[in-house]
Amino acid sequence: MSEASELTTLIRKYATQIQYKTFEEGTSHYTQTTHEIDLHYRKFVWYYRKTNQNKVLGELSNKIERLYTNDWLVPYNNQWQNVVDSLAEWPNSLQFGQRRFFDNHVKPIIDKKQRLFVIISDAFRYECGVELIKRFQSEKRFESNITYGVSSLPSYTQLCMASLLPHKQLSIKENSDSIIADVMASSGLEGRNRILATNTDVRTTAISAEEFMSLNSSKEGCDLVKQYDLFYIYHNRIDKTGDDKITEEKVFDAVEEEMVFLAEMVRKIANMNGTNIIITADHGFIYQHSELQESDFSSSNHTGEIWKENRRFIIGKNIQSDTATKLFDGDALGLQPEIQVLIPKSINMIRVKGAGSRFVHGGASLQEVIFSIIKIRHNKEGAAVAVVEIDIIKSTDRITTNILAVSFIQSELVGEQMLARDIRAGLYAEDGELLSDQFRYVFDIQEGSERQREVKHRFQISSKATTKYKNQRVKLILEEPVEGTTKWKPYKEFFYTLNISFTNDFD
Repeated sequence: MSEASELTTLIRKYATQIQYKTFEEGTSHYTQTTHEIDLHYRKFVWYYRKTNQNKVLGELSNKIERLYTNDWLVPYNNQWQNVVDSLAEWPNSLQFGQRRFFDNHVKPIIDKKQRLFVIISDAFRYECGVELIKRFQSEKRFESNITYGVSSLPSYTQLCMASLLPHKQLSIKENSDSIIADVMASSGLEGRNRILATNTDVRTTAISAEEFMSLNSSKEGCDLVKQYDLFYIYHNRIDKTGDDKITEEKVFDAVEEEMVFLAEMVRKIANMNGTNIIITADHGFIYQHSELQESDFSSSNHTGEIWKENRRFIIGKNIQSDTATKLFDGDALGLQPEIQVLIPKSINMIRVKGAGSRFVHGGASLQEVIFSIIKIRHNKEGAAVAVVEIDIIKSTDRITTNILAVSFIQSELVGEQMLARDIRAGLYAEDGELLSDQFRYVFDIQEGSERQREVKHRFQISSKATTKYKNQRVKLILEEPVEGTTKWKPYKEFFYTLNISFTNDFD
């Protein structure tokens, strides 16, 4: 099976290489590359279940399970745990933080008096979004791009759903895991409607996906669309399937069904004259199809006043941790300072009576905390559409240190006829050797002067540049995605001469 072959190749390529030094390095590498391992594993399990050939393919399935868990999932997250352990606080305030979702992605559109549909699919993790966007990129009526966000921690539904709403402060209700946004309860459609109405100055509604899809597009749907400027549409197929120990083994079936459902919803919105659509999620998940072993569970000796205990997190007051868990104070997570949260290290779990074990979320693994943000624009027939141009401010042709600071400029503002451009950039030798980290950014800035549309990145240059490639010509290559594939194509090139006189530790 091709999925097994791709999975094996990728794990062999990356399993021994991963050693992240910073949070941004890990999230960037996962969204650019290693999420593909989770994608191929999901597709393999799904195809394997569809064949019903357990006897014929059983040996291959067992091999893939061991490879994915023992050679990838465990060591990969053990390495990532080193980054998590070094954190003084969870990076909610950074550009990709989930708490900034509304201000960064929703507000710029509604401030321009444009109607927006935000679809939130519970537990639709990043690699699922990568597969889904290919379906839209193959259709000329839609323009789409994908970026990522990092969920709040713990990465569970109540907190992460509230993080996607407009708010100033989030807190956990005493003796529970319910979330208060400012002074308002955030659970259910009623709570979310209240928060949207209070914290925005446009006409808003929160609605279930089932109710929305039941509307007749030409009559009821169009009438509803005219009443509101901002829609938050919620669906819970994946999380509902995975969180039940009776149905958790069908979670990858639920992902496939959700992709079809989301594509249908986007087309329905387009038929209601909707133009701007965002598909996102509250959090991701970890799933292992094979039965877990005793060693997969942590023997945590924590003590304190426990409000909520889950396989992947514990919330309470006056909690004392141990070596099996990472302790965060509430203020380090953007919550009230008097609480504490425990997260089991790596992918380990806390034994909880009656809960499923193969599908989990709530912890700090990359699979759990990274989610996709897919922006889709319906191109109405006859509309002229272009993509923004990206240039750089080049102050020198020579590289003399192991840092190359580059300023990228988005030439035009994103608007109705001007679409965003997804760029990946890196410094390469003439023979194709990558000599720096890779920088990826979706240029979708919708307001401001040209200098306000400047995005800076400091490329870290590897030690190879000071030896094998010293005094040679190198090039900064800007690439963009090839529609419908995971491949990239050249967009622009800028040339430099290497003249670094000392070595560095980056490689």
